[in-house]
Amino acid sequence: MKITPTGFEFNDFKSFKRFAVDQGLIGSISLTDPILDKSGNVLIKEKVNIKDSMMKKLEDLDGQYIADFKLSFSGELMKKIKEQVARAVYRRFEDKSNDFLNYIYKESNTHLPNFRGIILNAFCTRNLTLVFFRILLEKPIFFNHCADLGLLSLGSVIQKKTGVKMVNRYSFLAGILADISLIDTDYWKNPLNGDCTAVLSKFSTKVCEQLNLPFEVSDAINGHPILDLTMENGINAEGIESDSIRNGKYFNEILTTNATGDSVTSENEEGDEGAGEKSAEFATEALRIGRYIMENLKSTTDKNQVSEKLLVMFTYNTEKGYFRKDIADPMISQFKMFDTVIQRIRIISDVENKCRFPKSAWAYPKPKSAQILCKNSKFECPLIVSGWDINVIATQDPFGYIGTHLPAGGYPKCALEEELQERLGRE
Repeated sequence: MKITPTGFEFNDFKSFKRFAVDQGLIGSISLTDPILDKSGNVLIKEKVNIKDSMMKKLEDLDGQYIADFKLSFSGELMKKIKEQVARAVYRRFEDKSNDFLNYIYKESNTHLPNFRGIILNAFCTRNLTLVFFRILLEKPIFFNHCADLGLLSLGSVIQKKTGVKMVNRYSFLAGILADISLIDTDYWKNPLNGDCTAVLSKFSTKVCEQLNLPFEVSDAINGHPILDLTMENGINAEGIESDSIRNGKYFNEILTTNATGDSVTSENEEGDEGAGEKSAEFATEALRIGRYIMENLKSTTDKNQVSEKLLVMFTYNTEKGYFRKDIADPMISQFKMFDTVIQRIRIISDVENKCRFPKSAWAYPKPKSAQILCKNSKFECPLIVSGWDINVIATQDPFGYIGTHLPAGGYPKCALEEELQERLGRE
């Protein structure tokens, strides 16, 4: 199959039939050019609806005619394709093995808006729809990756009504397009560190601009990298070969898409200045949350406890100020079964935040902390407890924490430990 500026082209009957059947198009499509036998006689006329009987005729005569099937982009055809792309996205949260997405969409404790409609309508231009339709057909695993990031981004912002125009659509679009530049690579299969994401986002933004998507989507992708995010075995910026992206076959074909007359405008309207900026702000935060969860999902090996671990680490970093609480907390509240451990990590973070030398206090060992040590050995601090140093045998690099690790060695104890134990004892 070939996608041209005017439609689809097939040079063999089997691929044409499979496409027509998969899209449910038999009886509702017609060819732009006639099908001729090898003597030049017309077998199937152009602009006549292809019915089952015609398909059977073509199948029986396969090899006896010039296989050149051309379909134009009719409204009915594009509607069917859009629906198929959306259904492929739905399958990602309907899959029970996709624990986190299945829970926030299928087991939500709140009444969510019509997220199926949001997803369907997000494919708001012909070229955007065709780009993801082709990815679905030719790179289905990569499609699933893009869909998952889009759903994580959308899922983080639909848990609570924001009153911000188009924020749900833009959050989803920013998510599915954030890694589009990686289509010709395998980088997306590995955890990406924050500096790496910042480099890649510049490439993906070019795609958004080429597809004439609203600035809110590009702004969200550009602004979402968490520069402090360092994943175990994560890829750094210097580990990226930019030429492998810049010279990629699919990437370049997307960048040469003719999107003239195929665009949507941003939400800034007369008398409503600033609406687009606010939408971009919320979409950026939604994608930051989606990115954090995505990279940690790649890193975890304990699939049985993935949701609990993610929620504990996500809660901790929210309390540390990496994510906006008004967006993050509604998602965290969905996981009622983890209320106890979430409350515990919030207490731990709150006590750490009372450090006289910010980011020095470290509750240890996380997440079942019983002690607090001074990571940066600030002996001049009045909270240092002399004579009770804590010896850390192995480097502590807890799953999911942002910008933190604790090297092996000896550390002074912090007096904040008393408050920690008192508050945890009241749980």
